Amino acid sequence: MSQLLFLIASHTNPGQVLRLVKALKSGSPECQIVIHHDRSKSTLDSAAFALLKGVHIFENPIVATWGEFSVVELELRCIDWILKNSIPFDWLILLSGQDYPIQPIQKMEQFLSTTEHDGFIEHFPAFKPSEMLRDWHKDIGTERYCYRYYRLPSFLKWLVYKLYRVVDWQRLIRVRAGRFGAKLAVRRRFTPFTDDFECYAGSQWHTLSYQCVDYIHKFVQNNSDFVNHYRTTMIPDESFFQTILLNNHSFNICPDNLRYVSWQPPYPAIMQTSDFEPLIHSGKFFARKFDEAVDDRIFSLLDQSFALNLDQDCENFVVGQSEPAAPI
Repeated sequence: MSQLLFLIASHTNPGQVLRLVKALKSGSPECQIVIHHDRSKSTLDSAAFALLKGVHIFENPIVATWGEFSVVELELRCIDWILKNSIPFDWLILLSGQDYPIQPIQKMEQFLSTTEHDGFIEHFPAFKPSEMLRDWHKDIGTERYCYRYYRLPSFLKWLVYKLYRVVDWQRLIRVRAGRFGAKLAVRRRFTPFTDDFECYAGSQWHTLSYQCVDYIHKFVQNNSDFVNHYRTTMIPDESFFQTILLNNHSFNICPDNLRYVSWQPPYPAIMQTSDFEPLIHSGKFFARKFDEAVDDRIFSLLDQSFALNLDQDCENFVVGQSEPAAPI
C-alpha cells in the first residue's frame, strides 16, 4: 500500500485544521502529515497535535499572500524540510486547511498503489488553452506569466481601477487591482518559455509521487533564473509546478487533480449539507472549501459515509479533467 504524506497549508480555523488531521489519521494511521500554518492570520496550538503520531508542525512558517510567490515558497520550503528529514512517503498530497476527504482515505491509498500516473495536477498550455476551458483565454497566460509585476501602495487601488481601461490596451505596461492589491505590470523582453519549454497553468492543488517531488526540488536548486522569473509574476502557484513537471516528458501526469470544487459564489463555494450527495458521487477524493462556522453537519455526514463506502472498489473513480482555475 502507498505511503501518503499530506502537506496542509492553512491560515484560519485552527479547530477545523485539527479536525482534518484527525480524519486523515483515522483513515490512514500510518500516514505522515506536515502542517504549514500562517501565524499572521490565526494561532495553531501545536500541543493539540502532540499525541498524534507522524504529525509535524512546520516550525518556521511564512506569511502566504494570495496571488504572490509566497504561496509557492511555502511549499518549496516544506518540500526541502521533508526531504532533508527523510520523512517517508510515496505520494505527497497538497491540501488547504479548508479541504476535507469525501471518500475513505484507504481508497486513495489503493488507487495510488495501482495507478500508472506519476502525478495528478490540472494542466493545460497557458498561452494556447483549449477552447473548452471555462474562463481562460490565451491572453490570461501572457498577462500572468510574461509581465513583471510591481506592488503599488494600497491607497492607489482606487486610481488603478480608474486607469484600468485606459492603460489596459497598452502592450508594454498594464495595471491591475483586486484582492491582491494594486500592481503595475511591465512586459518582459525575455521569459524562460520557448517552443521546447512551454508554460503550463492550472489549479495549484495536486497529488504527486515521490519522484515528481524530488525532481521539483532538484530543478529548483539548479534553475534559479526560472524561480526568480516566477517571483514577480501574477498567481505563480497556478503555473510554477505544472511548468516544471510537464516539461519533463518522462513523467505521466494526469490533468485531473482529484478534487471537487464548485465555482459558485463566494468562489469557490462553501460545501454544505445540501452538497453531500454530489460530493460522495463526484468520483473525487477531496473537496474544498469547508467552513465549520457555515455548516458543521457536513463533516459528520462525510465521516459516517466513509465506513459505508469501504466495501466499494476503486473502479468508481473517474479520472478526467478537473475544473479549470479561476481567473483573476
